[in-house]
Amino acid sequence: MFTRRALKTLALLLALLLCAFALAEEAPAPTEEPAWLDGDYDSLRPAQQRLIDLGLLNGKADGAYGPKTEAALLAYQQQNGLEASGHLDQATLDALTHVDPASATAKDVQQRLIDLGYLDGYADGIIGPKSADAMKLFQRLNSLPVNGKADSETLQLLFSSDAKAVPATLKSGSEGEAVEKLQRRLALYGFYAGEVDAKYAQNTVSAVRDFQKHLIAQGYTDGISDDGVATPLTQYCLYSDEYSTFLRQVNPGESDSEALRLERRLQSLGYMDMEPDDVLDDYAIEAIKLFQEACITQKDGLADKETFDALFSIEAPPAEHCAPHVIASGDTGLVVRGVEEALLASGLTTRIPTGNYNSGLETVIDRAREYLESRNVPEAALFADPATLSVEAVQALDSDLFGFVTDDTKNDVEVQRVQNRLYTLYYLPRIGVDGKFGRESRNALKEFQAANNLEETGKPDEPTQRALFSIKAVAKPFPYRIEVSLARQVVEVYERNMFGQYDLVQTFKCSTGLHDSTPKGIFLDGHPMNRWHHFQKFNCWAQYSFEIEGDILFHSVIYSTNSESSLRSGSLYALGNPASHGCVRLSVSDAKWLFEHCKRHENVIIIS
Repeated sequence: MFTRRALKTLALLLALLLCAFALAEEAPAPTEEPAWLDGDYDSLRPAQQRLIDLGLLNGKADGAYGPKTEAALLAYQQQNGLEASGHLDQATLDALTHVDPASATAKDVQQRLIDLGYLDGYADGIIGPKSADAMKLFQRLNSLPVNGKADSETLQLLFSSDAKAVPATLKSGSEGEAVEKLQRRLALYGFYAGEVDAKYAQNTVSAVRDFQKHLIAQGYTDGISDDGVATPLTQYCLYSDEYSTFLRQVNPGESDSEALRLERRLQSLGYMDMEPDDVLDDYAIEAIKLFQEACITQKDGLADKETFDALFSIEAPPAEHCAPHVIASGDTGLVVRGVEEALLASGLTTRIPTGNYNSGLETVIDRAREYLESRNVPEAALFADPATLSVEAVQALDSDLFGFVTDDTKNDVEVQRVQNRLYTLYYLPRIGVDGKFGRESRNALKEFQAANNLEETGKPDEPTQRALFSIKAVAKPFPYRIEVSLARQVVEVYERNMFGQYDLVQTFKCSTGLHDSTPKGIFLDGHPMNRWHHFQKFNCWAQYSFEIEGDILFHSVIYSTNSESSLRSGSLYALGNPASHGCVRLSVSDAKWLFEHCKRHENVIIIS
């Protein structure tokens, strides 16, 4: 039972609570902070200029908000029935910058051209040659009749929201994203062949100058000069969707600057791998035919307008393989790599492609000849000289030369081929390549069949072999692919994206083994080991050890003890050169990255 005092107290608390609810319902909602543009330079500067033109503000439009600007804004707002705050809000900006085209003054026109980037300096109300040129540029870039006059059609568009602004001028010394974009576009059109580094240096100046000369040759004479400065008009032409780079048809055997541009583009897309020059030779014509076959109906090798426009389009398809040519021992390039990849796909070798025609490749070519002879394949004669391959030999390797033979799992040669290919596609570890088609091989083949949308029989039947011995065979997917280049002394880490493609995410400088002590090949069981690893044989320590295979590891530079203060600086300075006993040394941060990101069964390691 509640006492009378308790009941009174409870009633009082209830009354107070109801009162609080009532007050909360009646309380006004908190007001939002006004959206002022005082700190927005691009908004405040034109507003200031308009206040100056109206006589409400003295000085220059500097884009800085201060007491004078506040007073001028307040006066303008009071005169025009706007909220009188003294701050620049969107309504005040719209009122200030809106100009009726029918009553626009010379200053209004100049200021609008300045705001859109067509004119430098300040609006003085005097329409001179600079203002007329700016008006012509505006008219050209906005698809108006080019006369340099402020006619009614031009003024209507000039003071509308549809008026196109122009990019800032870029020149020697400029840097940043705009320069990078410029370089990429110049490279697309075959004028720029240097590194895309976002720096406007001499190579970029030369490329812009060549593009400007090209424009002039095409008839773009008004407002274009070949000074190597990327003016707004130069950039407009460069980025215009309607612009065609076609100047003239290049005929076979002609020496022409357009041939150089064309060959550069064919090389960048992978259709040819010889050094571009200014002569349209037979090899370049074959590359053109290969490109035409990929994306347009004709296949005549003509460097005409249709071919130029397709080739220099951002939609131009990259080559699946480049045009073949004669190659010989000592050569390098895309054709050599294509031969290596075809031989790798045959299952006759596990040699990782390097793009170098050396004695190792000669050995594999000789092995391919012997294999084809054993099957009485007529094309075997094309590989009689392993030091030289004709165009016919290169083309033969690109066909179904090593396809289905037999699904007899007792045939040692064919079992070896199947296992080799499963190994190079990451389904079978190196130890599993033993010439015996047992459980491990069957399971690996089932994995391959599943990944390649084949019936999972675990048998090397005809559909399986035709898919397996193709350069388009789908390899086993891993989250990371780690590639170690012994020649370049770098480790490159690729991460698999949502589309199943591998993107380069890390590049590490490394030190591999002296005297070829780092083994080459494909390793499927890489995994993190120790935070600090002791090498008893050499009485030294390293951080973040990561096993590649056996006692071959990724690890950091070397220490005398398990203390960072005992770094052996020589191992740090040696990065970039062979220096180890077989392991792959990295900087501490790079070794740590591998240790933390690449877990067991989540990576394939390729050393070549």
